[in-house]
Amino acid sequence: MATATAFVPTGTEGTKRPSLFDILGEFRVPYEAALSWLSIFNYPWRHVDRAESKVVMLIPGFMAGDATLIPLAHFLRLLGHRTVFSGIMSNSRCPSDTLRDLATRLARAHERFGGRIVVVGQSLGGVYARALARENRDLVERVITLGSPIRQPRDAANYAVATVVSSVATLRGKANGCLSENCQCGLRLTDEAPVDVPITVVYSRTDGVVHWQACIDRSGLTNVENVEILGSHCGMAVNVEAFRVIADRLEMRRERSTHARP
Repeated sequence: MATATAFVPTGTEGTKRPSLFDILGEFRVPYEAALSWLSIFNYPWRHVDRAESKVVMLIPGFMAGDATLIPLAHFLRLLGHRTVFSGIMSNSRCPSDTLRDLATRLARAHERFGGRIVVVGQSLGGVYARALARENRDLVERVITLGSPIRQPRDAANYAVATVVSSVATLRGKANGCLSENCQCGLRLTDEAPVDVPITVVYSRTDGVVHWQACIDRSGLTNVENVEILGSHCGMAVNVEAFRVIADRLEMRRERSTHARP
């Protein structure tokens, strides 16, 4: 059961990494996928008409591409929403370049469909989604992040992922700064949230890729909510609890408080 929780900053939490037990839990992704598709046919989802449908931009996680979000896109279209992919084949490029390309794609989606866009990002994609909302507030209606390490992503990842990040950064000649608070390309990956865009932060305490505490927004802003689900990190894009949270928030108006429903 998804649970919405309000957090306030305390400044006392140190950086942690997932436990070995949580890392092993990532192998349950096939089970999560099977369960979600069975639930799609049994849960009383509400199909929205054209006037209520939203345009949703999907951004994949680190080293992943748009193909990993196809199940989520199919689900959203089943509900009557329209989806836009990020154009990313492997989310491993320079964050600054990636964010610039995403901003261009966001603007094109706005021109094509009109109105504001809901941006859903998994893991690193959610970090980019928040950055897009900060820089393009007039184009973004809402942000939903799925297991996104919004605080110190390199330090909160399990050692295997952290090693891959460092290796990719080394190939770009930016080993000391890429995907850290000292990113040499000038992009600061912080937990700063846009104050006028509703944000739903979805996290799991059994996340085996990044520590769940790094995924929580502790700003205390009224436009931000943290929603806990049960699931793996890699499986959040096929997790039925995540699907329910996303479907619910897509029915909300931008002006409506995101704390209204868990």
